[in-house]
Amino acid sequence: MIDQMSDKNLDKDGILGNNDDVLDDISFKSYKPKKSSVSTDEIDELIASYKKKKLDLAKKVKTDIPVEENDTDETPVTVETAVTEVTEDTDETVKVVPAVIEDISEDEDEGEEEEEVTDIAVVKNDKPVIGSDENDLKKHFGKDHTEDDDEDEEEDEEDDDDEEEKPAPVKKSSDKQKAAENNVKKPANGKKKKKKKRGGIGFNGSIFGGIILVTIILTVSMLLAVGGLTLGMEYYGIGKDENTISFNIPEGSSNEEIADLLFENGIIKNKDLFLMAVKIMKPKTIYPGDITLKPSMTYSDIIEEMEKQRKRYETVTITFYEGEYLIDIAAKLEENKVCSADEFLFEFKKNMDYKFEKYITDNENAFYSREGYCFPDTYEFYVGDTAYNITKILREHFDSKITDDMYKKMNDMGLTLNETMTLASIVQKEAASTEEMPKVASVFLNRLNDPDTFPMLQSDTTYKYIDQVIKKKAANEGLVEHYIEYYDTYAIDGLPAGPICNPGIEAIKAVLNAEKTNYYYFCNNTETGETFYAETLEEHEKNLVKAGLAEAVTEDDENEEENGEGEDEGEENNEEYYETW
Repeated sequence: MIDQMSDKNLDKDGILGNNDDVLDDISFKSYKPKKSSVSTDEIDELIASYKKKKLDLAKKVKTDIPVEENDTDETPVTVETAVTEVTEDTDETVKVVPAVIEDISEDEDEGEEEEEVTDIAVVKNDKPVIGSDENDLKKHFGKDHTEDDDEDEEEDEEDDDDEEEKPAPVKKSSDKQKAAENNVKKPANGKKKKKKKRGGIGFNGSIFGGIILVTIILTVSMLLAVGGLTLGMEYYGIGKDENTISFNIPEGSSNEEIADLLFENGIIKNKDLFLMAVKIMKPKTIYPGDITLKPSMTYSDIIEEMEKQRKRYETVTITFYEGEYLIDIAAKLEENKVCSADEFLFEFKKNMDYKFEKYITDNENAFYSREGYCFPDTYEFYVGDTAYNITKILREHFDSKITDDMYKKMNDMGLTLNETMTLASIVQKEAASTEEMPKVASVFLNRLNDPDTFPMLQSDTTYKYIDQVIKKKAANEGLVEHYIEYYDTYAIDGLPAGPICNPGIEAIKAVLNAEKTNYYYFCNNTETGETFYAETLEEHEKNLVKAGLAEAVTEDDENEEENGEGEDEGEENNEEYYETW
């Protein structure tokens, strides 16, 4: 377009004037002009317009100068043009200062582009002035084309440097745009909106999650494997007891009741597994009556055994009384052809892991470790049964009699189960009646609680246990002497090594609920059954006379004792005194 201008080339320096005042203009600094080309027709039209409006200097001239698009795809920009003129009357340089009126009327819905309108006024001494001669304009627009290109290149370089140093142009925005920007950019609370970090599992999190998942899978797998192995061993009776157990299946029992019986007798440990086996095998008939099974049998063998019709077993009823020795109980079992006495005594010493056995503090010096733990009652046994089965029945019955409240009471009193049963066995033997048991128990408890004054219990019932049990069953004299040292309450402090009989529930409760007394002595009238209690030895000696266990001491007797007469008789009376208290 510059070539078409012929000799009417534009003098940019003349137009811009290289005036520092122009450079100080904000609009000029904000919008740097870029190269633009003007056609010859446009220059002629401009000269004509200036001549026509020569006399009217106050009017404004609006000129739109289009901007040549760059080679690149950048958005075209509006160029503000400054024209410097020299008036006809004077040689002063007149500035034409661009007044930029930026009207951004962007429509949000239609997205219209910004439009710029440039008002150009010629100013001289604060008044608008326009050159009066056509030659004056040509003088400024008529420079050589080549010279103009060189100057343009130099100006472009200067512009690039200025753009690096100067801040970016500030554009005016419409009210709508400002409101939109305020709504979008500024948060409601006036603080800068922080960017939210995207959540997600990192590399380490993935590894940790994988480890947890693998651990859960392995744990579940192990539990399933162990559970399956346990069920398999239970079903096939692997590792279970080989002892035979006999019991009765009542007529009309359901499958669930039969499962309970098997579980209670220790044949099976998983009732649900047994019921499942019954559903799978579907036995035609399960006959009631007596049956003998082993815990080591498979579930299928147990069900097959119950399908068989069996003869009724012969039974025998035996009563064990309160205060009986264990050897007497064994003798009764053998007499009634239930089992061998020796087999029973051997089996009864074993631990069967019942609840009460966990509370027993075994004493290695006890003659029979489970003496006192056969609960006195009436039982029905199978003739020809095993000692194991008999022991199991007796243990189950005893375990059912000792309640949690009793264990708590023992703990409150500071007594162990073995001490409680030992003291109850002494009370069982010493008390003349059930009603006297709480008072008799108080006498022994008072002595145990005052060991400095009364270190020994001095109960003749322990002597009887030595004579009737230890001396009969001990293998040799050496063992007899050994056990006497631990059972003679006239020679040892406190309780003997273990119970001396099998006490009943009344004697056990009497120890746990003894009366509160100050008695340390008592004696019984063997004929009437009356019991006399005393706090001192002097009172006790008088009670012995009342009970008919000693004669009254007269003055003549005292004189005979002084002369040495009646010494043998006195020794006999002392022996009777100690045996009867």
